[in-house]
Amino acid sequence: MQVKRLVVKNFRNYRDTTLCLNPQRNILIGENAQGKTNLLEAIEVMAGFRSRRTASDRDLVLKGESQTYLEVTYRSQGVEETVSLLLNTQPRLSRSIKINGMKVPRSETSRGMTTRLTAVSFSSADLSLLRGGPKERRDWLDDVVLQLRPGLSEVFARYDKVVSQRNRLFKNWFERSLTPDEEELKVWDVQLAKLGARLVKARSEVLLGLLPVAEANLARISGHREKLEAGYLFKEESGDSEANLVVNLAEFAQNKEEELAKRIYLALKSRRAEELARKQTLAGPHRDDMSFVINDMPAHIFGSQGQQRSLVLALKLAELKLVEDALSEPPLLLLDDVLAELDLGRQGMLMELVKSDMQTIITTTHLDGFKEEWLAGAQIVKVVNGQLTE
Repeated sequence: MQVKRLVVKNFRNYRDTTLCLNPQRNILIGENAQGKTNLLEAIEVMAGFRSRRTASDRDLVLKGESQTYLEVTYRSQGVEETVSLLLNTQPRLSRSIKINGMKVPRSETSRGMTTRLTAVSFSSADLSLLRGGPKERRDWLDDVVLQLRPGLSEVFARYDKVVSQRNRLFKNWFERSLTPDEEELKVWDVQLAKLGARLVKARSEVLLGLLPVAEANLARISGHREKLEAGYLFKEESGDSEANLVVNLAEFAQNKEEELAKRIYLALKSRRAEELARKQTLAGPHRDDMSFVINDMPAHIFGSQGQQRSLVLALKLAELKLVEDALSEPPLLLLDDVLAELDLGRQGMLMELVKSDMQTIITTTHLDGFKEEWLAGAQIVKVVNGQLTE
């Protein structure tokens, strides 16, 4: 996987910029809020046509402009492609995608399509993965699932739509003082359960695949003093009872989709009164969580800052390994302001696993504290208010 050139026009704080990349390490250096992370975001958008930083394409458009244009040229699995994305905000929000100059039919651009470009991102925000809320852990795991199984993009989109429509139904009944229609709700319950089962199944299988690699990474980082376990918190009952924590992930991953769908459907029925009162969907993969345990103690509660950072690094390196294995080539690695947050020992661990043929883009505010190996042969680009200087 190798990105050769990125073109951004009217994107975030960039007017018109072209970044040509070194096939190995590229370091973007500049003060905060200058646009370093925006360039990484542009690459992520071109990989999966979605941003992790915003839910609306409008936020990507430079203030005062009505169009944004992104273009990336890369080589992956022996194929070179140029992909472009044109975002329009007038007269209504729309997007136009071209691959090697050929326009992708509009009917396909809304199905969660992806390209051959695959990037694994590791940012300083990931270091709070354990301390953050369940949504942060769900989003991380879902990103890994989509990296490994891009065909599930449409399932995620359809599931989100069903949850949104189901919530709207609750609010409509409440606002119009209508008696809930159980038959109508049953239709949505069945759809949510079937789609949700596919997502839960994929999550548990991917997490199970990540775990042994992450275990080995953590053991290596800690000098074999720490043992990692993981569980999936499958919300089937009211409240946040730890009884809902599936400790044996291997057994849970063996559940068939039909069984998971039945459990989600029954969970929806059992929480019906609570859902009507709160006017929102309270069961399904959008409410689930996962638990990481170090030496039999919950990492998010009892883990020290060093242990938590080691665990997140171990998980991200496991993600990197699984994606590389799935592609049969190294993905593009995006390190967003993360090296300065890692001590030299953890930097060394990351350095050992980042192969020489893995193209890497690193953002930072300064080079102090970087190991010399990170700087050797790197292209260093200064970023100042959306302007690049090599």
